[in-house]
Amino acid sequence: MTAAALRQAHEAQRRKDEFLAMLGHELRNPLAPIVTALHLMKAREDGSRHRERDIIERQVMHMIRLVDDLLDVSRIVKGQLQLAKRDVDIREVVTHAVEMTMPLFEQHGHHLSVDLPPVAAIVDGDSSRLAQVVANLLVNAARYTPPGGRVDVMVTLFPAEIELAVRDNGRGIDAEDRERIFELFVRSDRDTPSRS
Repeated sequence: MTAAALRQAHEAQRRKDEFLAMLGHELRNPLAPIVTALHLMKAREDGSRHRERDIIERQVMHMIRLVDDLLDVSRIVKGQLQLAKRDVDIREVVTHAVEMTMPLFEQHGHHLSVDLPPVAAIVDGDSSRLAQVVANLLVNAARYTPPGGRVDVMVTLFPAEIELAVRDNGRGIDAEDRERIFELFVRSDRDTPSRS
């Protein structure tokens, strides 16, 4: 690659990062009044629309997380993402991730089984980022498992480590994609989520 082509590629990347950051901030603007309106609805609620409001609230909070992820993209590629590390109970992380993704499991009619230890499973990590990782695993399991499938989440304690596993009865990852799955933003060329 020539020096001019390299400069052009860096400039295109910089513009893309700036666009993503600007888009993320612009998307946050309409979400704030929606959240405020939901809180007002909650305060005045008579109980007749409780389920509908809960669904809207969950989806709005999910959109906020997606926008936050969009803002994080430029930080990730620049190596500027910071972790807020502290002692975290993995059981709470899994519970939070399950709450975030439960509408998707309900939509696809999946059976979700969660097996957590009876005692705290403490790790040194960023609670939000860990929940995001587990939620991403659950989203993939829900999307790529046929309707009515089964997804299991298990946390196992060992003397010197904690194992968290997500297992489903979907089609799995193609052999040729397994080497690339931890690269940034990699998707299988044949990604076709199951549809309910």
